[in-house]
Amino acid sequence: MTEPTYQITREAAVVRLAGDFDINARDELRTTLLEAIHAAGPAEVVVDFDEAAFLDSEAMGALIEGLNAGREAGVPLRIVNAKGLVHRVLEVSGVLDLFNA
Repeated sequence: MTEPTYQITREAAVVRLAGDFDINARDELRTTLLEAIHAAGPAEVVVDFDEAAFLDSEAMGALIEGLNAGREAGVPLRIVNAKGLVHRVLEVSGVLDLFNA
């Protein structure tokens, strides 16, 4: 796993994920999402899965925690570029639907 990073623009905070996201990456993912949500001024947080290869239930839990924190703060979260196994896991689990609701 490469540590998740985020970049803030006027329109959004973009969180870029690369590598595998499992129990070992859960806390770092959660922390990064919360930092991005609470950073100054983003209208939304975009979670970019372009370089993510794997995602397990622990990482999905961190995503859902981030989604809930964003809703409480009035900051929407959006998932982009999920493909292959990562897309399938997000789709089958219903997490994609949560982010698109």
